[in-house]
Amino acid sequence: MILIIMGVSGSGKTTIGRLLAKRLGWPFIEGDDYHPAENREKMSTGIPLDDTDRQPWLNALEKIITDHLESGDNAVLASSALKSRYRKQLQVDHEQVRPIYLSGSYELILARLKQRIGHFMKPGMLQSQFDALERPTGTLVIEIHQPPEKIVDTIIDKLSLPATQLLLDGLMFPEAPRWRDGWLWFTDQHAGHIVRVTPQGKAETVATLDDLPGGLGWLPDGRLLVVSMTRRQLLVLENGTLRPYADLSRLASFHCNDMLSDPRGRCYVGNFGYDLHGGAEQRPAELILVDVQGECSVVADEMIFPNGCTLTPDASNLLVAETFASRITVFDVQTDGSLSNRRVWAELGDAYPDGICLDKDGLLWIAAPNRSRLLLVREGGEIVRSVKPLGSPYACMLGGNDGDRLFIASSETDDPESAKQQKSGRIEVLRV
Repeated sequence: MILIIMGVSGSGKTTIGRLLAKRLGWPFIEGDDYHPAENREKMSTGIPLDDTDRQPWLNALEKIITDHLESGDNAVLASSALKSRYRKQLQVDHEQVRPIYLSGSYELILARLKQRIGHFMKPGMLQSQFDALERPTGTLVIEIHQPPEKIVDTIIDKLSLPATQLLLDGLMFPEAPRWRDGWLWFTDQHAGHIVRVTPQGKAETVATLDDLPGGLGWLPDGRLLVVSMTRRQLLVLENGTLRPYADLSRLASFHCNDMLSDPRGRCYVGNFGYDLHGGAEQRPAELILVDVQGECSVVADEMIFPNGCTLTPDASNLLVAETFASRITVFDVQTDGSLSNRRVWAELGDAYPDGICLDKDGLLWIAAPNRSRLLLVREGGEIVRSVKPLGSPYACMLGGNDGDRLFIASSETDDPESAKQQKSGRIEVLRV
């Protein structure tokens, strides 16, 4: 498929095109790069192009589009495509070539052009572009006064494009994604596996439990920790063998779930509080601290299904997803690992938060499986972005060499027996 981002100069074709291409994992083609030198020279002197000038350029773009379609390659192309006949020439396949028109007022676009430095298209030529423009009909029209991320989200939603890329599938129920040393680690709960996968999709099973594996973490010396959910234990991997590290059974009300290990080697472990899949009445649960000696204590109680956890970069605050309370709770972390000053970080309405992770700007990515959405949330509850992955997301983790990939553990079901049968679990990737 070829997406043509079209509009007059200054409407944001390159900005939106690059961002959309990055999100989709497709190559970006800058149409202006294919103008003949004489066209560039003409525009740089303030003389608008006419149809004769544009024809060699349109021919070059048509060939690029045709070559991509014939080879089965996707791409995002930025091109003004001002006139109907230009678009007709470029849209060689109405199903596989989709124009997207970026619409804005003359005043808004002129203000943008005046801020642009070093471009051959001068602000004084904008009126000629509006004069030549034949507004498209029957195509997606996007108003450009919105933030670029919002525009890209709208394009993806309106065209039913895949917001994420598939990295791995055929899993039973992936959970607890963690980025470490160039690998994404996660647990495949109902298979009993601890798995790691490269960004290229090369996967290997690191260890197998005879129980449901929950959250993952590491000790400062590099040893891997994993929650043994129904046995309510924390296990450590040593020389290829899992052995008990801490016993949580006397403190956890029901099956343990996710966990977080901090830089000092302390761990925070949540639990269900009640038999969720057995249909029991909802009851509050505890958040348990496992200290560096392996000793356990309750650091927060009366929590409603404490689940995903994350620390702020300075490790001074712990955020906890209380799934069935539809909220994120935050604590101050004391020097001994205990928690204080409990308060609400965000109320989430009807969204059930599961796995969470903080981005570099202090915004929180939240997997909300009951909404089939990933939510990017600001403290206080404002939803900045909403992304629909292929499956219902249960956990997420930022990673990649540049920290610009959100890895998503998704599935079509969280019912244990259905998950084993369907194997609908996936690891998806969102470029952020």
